Amino acid sequence: MSRLAGEAGTAARFGLVGIAATGVHLLVAGVLLGTWPSMSEFLANVVAFLAAFQVSLMGHRRVTFRRRGRAKRFFLVALAGFVLNNGVLGTLLATTPVQGFLAVAIATLTVPVLTYLASRFWAFRETH
Repeated sequence: MSRLAGEAGTAARFGLVGIAATGVHLLVAGVLLGTWPSMSEFLANVVAFLAAFQVSLMGHRRVTFRRRGRAKRFFLVALAGFVLNNGVLGTLLATTPVQGFLAVAIATLTVPVLTYLASRFWAFRETH
């Protein structure tokens, strides 16, 4: 298998795991904000992130990269993505009329490409 085809397969698996983790993130945030409409979008986003992180770590270990990787590094990658996510969320809430679940969804969908690159080349890098 060519290196390019292998990388495309890894990226596709990353996308599938990412879709599952993003689904968990959005589901948890949606349930929280739907159940408690006065809850802060930021608090809902934190709880949703923590739930989605578990799905993401296990999925990338077992499906995407098929190796343990470094959980602490991956947590730092995920945390950096979450900080970016919250920066986008804060900007949306402060500068646009977008609020609630839609704001969380837009913020959550902005991060995946950067997280893939950091995960692939740092957190789950092959060591020889």
